[in-house]
Formats: sequence, structure tokens, C-alpha cells
Amino acid sequence: MPAPLDALESVRRAGDCAQAVTGAEMRFHLCTDAQMGREIKGLIGDYGKTIHAPHYLVLAAREGEGYLTDAGFRFEQMVLEATDRGFGTCWVGLMFKEATLRAALGLDDAWRMIVLSPIGLPAAKSVTNRLLRTLAGSKARKPIDQLFFWQQHGQTLPEGVTQDRRLMQVLEATRWAPSWMNKQPWRFVLRDREILAYKVKQQDREGKDYHRLDCGIAMCHLHFSANALGIRGRWELGSFEVPGAPSAEPIGRYVLEKR
Repeated sequence: MPAPLDALESVRRAGDCAQAVTGAEMRFHLCTDAQMGREIKGLIGDYGKTIHAPHYLVLAAREGEGYLTDAGFRFEQMVLEATDRGFGTCWVGLMFKEATLRAALGLDDAWRMIVLSPIGLPAAKSVTNRLLRTLAGSKARKPIDQLFFWQQHGQTLPEGVTQDRRLMQVLEATRWAPSWMNKQPWRFVLRDREILAYKVKQQDREGKDYHRLDCGIAMCHLHFSANALGIRGRWELGSFEVPGAPSAEPIGRYVLEKR
């Protein structure tokens, strides 16, 4: 259902003001024009046949080190703002026809079209909505012991960690972060003063590894849930060897400043 434009613009501005983990240049667009909405429905393939949205949020970014991870980190902040305001959203990766949408938004070839989300006031859930959620596995999640480890990949969290209620709340919030087809490609190793984020899957389409985007979403959930519970830290992207999983791809370290 359509929504007040001032409220939608506030959501878009949340993207502009989002915390970042790189200095990558990004632009958040709010598309409310009916004709552009029809064009977007055509660009996103099968999703366009099932999603009937009056408005769209679109993220464009310039390529750079860590930009996809940062795109996920920032865009999810905007999605969470939309959710807080009662809007319905749905992540849709832009894997095809970038040039068409880029031209519609007046952007040059230096910009990559990363992701979009329909946004509006949700109507009653239809059979189609429920089917999409089922196909995407959006209600299923791996258990904590398959996603979070102690000191090295595969090592079970000790009792001292599992009895820390605040920390376990952070891990639970992170566990529920959305990902493409609910693949949950990210893993985390907890250490005394840091948390290592890395990924164990590859999903490269049109020169973009969308699992890096997924990692950014999970990192967003970890950071803001930790902050809400009084745990202070910061993400630092970079390369490192993952203990116990040398073939895994490192994403970043969450440096703990206060617990």
C-alpha cells in the first residue's frame, strides 16, 4: 500500500546517515514514480511478478575495497528504520540489467547497482507472500553452535560464554539476520577482545559476490544489538587467517572496546 512520502524520505535519509565500515561512496534512492516502479518490476524478473509495491529503495555504490560488505551494513540500517516505522520491505539483489536502472536514475557507468527493496505499508499476507517466504527459507535459521565458535572455527562456545545473557542475545540477533535464500554464508569466531567475521560460501553473479553483502547485514545486526546492550565495539575490515579454517574468506574483525 502507498505510504506518506515524508515518512519514506525519512527512511531514505537513514541510509544517507548510516554508519559505515568503509569510505565507499554510496547513494540511496527513493523511487515513487509509477512508471519507474513498473520498470523496476520488469527488471527484477520473477520477484516482479509477485511483489506489488508502490515504492522502491535502491542502493548504488562505487566499487572499492569492502564496498559490498559495507553496502549490506548500511542498507540494512535503512531497512531496520523502515521496519521500526511499520513499513514492509524485501531485499532484492540487482544481478541483471544494471545499465537500464542506472540510466533511469541518471547515474554514469562508474556506479554499480547493488540492491533494492520494495517499501510500503504491508497489506494482509497473501498466499504469494507466504510462498515467497517459504522458498527463501526466511523462517529457518541455523542454530548458534553452527555459526559461532570459540577461538577457532568449529570449536564449541564454552559455558562462560553461553551463560553470558547479553552476549547470547547479540548472537541470537545476529543469527536472525537475513541472507540470500537464507544461505547464512557467514561465521564468527569469538575471542577475548575481538570477534572475527568470515564467510564459507561463494556466490558471484555479474562480478558481485552477494555473500559479502550478506556478511554486511549480519555484521550490522551484531554491531547494533551489541550497542543496545551496552557492549561497545567497532568493525575493521581486512585480511587475516581464520583459525581452524584456512580456506575461509576473512571479512573483518569486531574490536571490543567495552563489555
